[in-house]
Amino acid sequence: MLIPMRKPRLASLGGIACLSLAACSGDGPQSNMVLEGSPAAVQSAALLVSGDPLGGYGEAFTDSEGRGFIVVGPDDGQGAQALYRLDGGTIRRTPGELPGAVMLNQASSMKLRTSAVTLPQLAGNYTIRFGGDGADFRLDADGRLTAAGGGCQLSGTLRTESSVQGTLPLTLTIAGCALAGSYEGYAIRPLDYQPAAFRLVADDGKRVLDGYAVSYR
Repeated sequence: MLIPMRKPRLASLGGIACLSLAACSGDGPQSNMVLEGSPAAVQSAALLVSGDPLGGYGEAFTDSEGRGFIVVGPDDGQGAQALYRLDGGTIRRTPGELPGAVMLNQASSMKLRTSAVTLPQLAGNYTIRFGGDGADFRLDADGRLTAAGGGCQLSGTLRTESSVQGTLPLTLTIAGCALAGSYEGYAIRPLDYQPAAFRLVADDGKRVLDGYAVSYR
């Protein structure tokens, strides 16, 4: 598996913005989390996370109003295990339910280099791995994603635009492997992911997929 080039490791904790939980319950995405502090301050940035048992490294992608998402994993270069969706005062996490507060260390943030992305820029043939499962697929200039081989068969659609720079929302269906199901997520294209063309992060409400799409002819 190709590992994209990444930024240096982040500094230690300090200068914290807090995500606090209130009356958490259930197995699905949380809708009762409250953000303290502005997520726009960590716009398109890598940063340290404290309090999430699934990881201590996060990457945040938000628009000017703080709407967007955060992916959290064990460390830089390792697959995301949790996905936070930010929408105004509402925060949803997959997988759901946490035992306590989660803190984002804004003082540790390092900006990810992003620019506007369009579907024609991404169109092409790709191979991707989600952990031990692989898939080949084609992405057309209209946003349609179709299977082209591999153990998992991918299909879906990327939207034409997003308020979060460097990302496009997507819907994804996987068949033919243990990951079979329906997912929603994002195609992410910071320059820091090279040689991968983009990163694909999605969830089905209970589990998170994270893989780097590498172009092939």
